[in-house]
Amino acid sequence: MPTPSGPHLCYALAARQSARHLSRLYDSHLAPAGLSVSQFSILSLLEAYDTLKITKLAEMLIMERTTLVRALKPLQAAGWVVAGKPESGRSFDVTLSRSGLEKVAEAVSLWKSAQAAFEQEVGQDRAVRIRNEILVLNLGE
Repeated sequence: MPTPSGPHLCYALAARQSARHLSRLYDSHLAPAGLSVSQFSILSLLEAYDTLKITKLAEMLIMERTTLVRALKPLQAAGWVVAGKPESGRSFDVTLSRSGLEKVAEAVSLWKSAQAAFEQEVGQDRAVRIRNEILVLNLGE
């Protein structure tokens, strides 16, 4: 592998390139369910936590709240996500509908195949190390 030089030394560029590569991989596997990896991530977090405040969900996804609200619109239109009435200020609850739970169940095996494809590409041990390092960076530990 050539030694990085110039713009290839940029950590942000390398991270974005990796993120795009992973997104394409997962999106191609999740396509039969009609989901992107971003949509699957939102749905699976809502499944795991039942109901979340929009601000908490945005925090968990490391996403701007307004960007998340826009990302939720197609999920709401499909009937998979239900947003509660705004409470004080701009906060509201977000939860999965029954069809949202069914959509997650439909997509889990596709997501697992994407996981396996990435592990095949880089090796399972390396994939786990990469994920763990990224989680440490994201959590600031």
